[in-house]
Amino acid sequence: MELLPVFLITLLFSLGLVLALTFGKAPIYRPTRDQIVALLESVLAGTARQSHWDLFIGMPIQHDEALEAVRVQCVILHEGLDGSDPAQEGLDGYIYDRAGRERIAFILQNLRDVIEKSPVTREF
Repeated sequence: MELLPVFLITLLFSLGLVLALTFGKAPIYRPTRDQIVALLESVLAGTARQSHWDLFIGMPIQHDEALEAVRVQCVILHEGLDGSDPAQEGLDGYIYDRAGRERIAFILQNLRDVIEKSPVTREF
């Protein structure tokens, strides 16, 4: 008597899992240049969420070489891989201290220069 409800619940759960795996797709991280500019601006303003910043510096960006270069520069800043000390943690909601934010501002300006120089359309 108890076997039938357990079997039905297990069957429904298994079918739901099969449907989710069949029709679902893996999550991807494909930020646009405007989204990264907004993220860098929010880091400078102290409104960036740590989880967004960690996702940005932790996930390689394969669809845009310029954004990957910006991400690598931010990783170098964060980890101190260029021979300098890692960026220090900021106060009052800022991810980095003043020196780190100055380096972020430089990276942001370089990204804006790349955006201005890039063509609007692209031929394949």
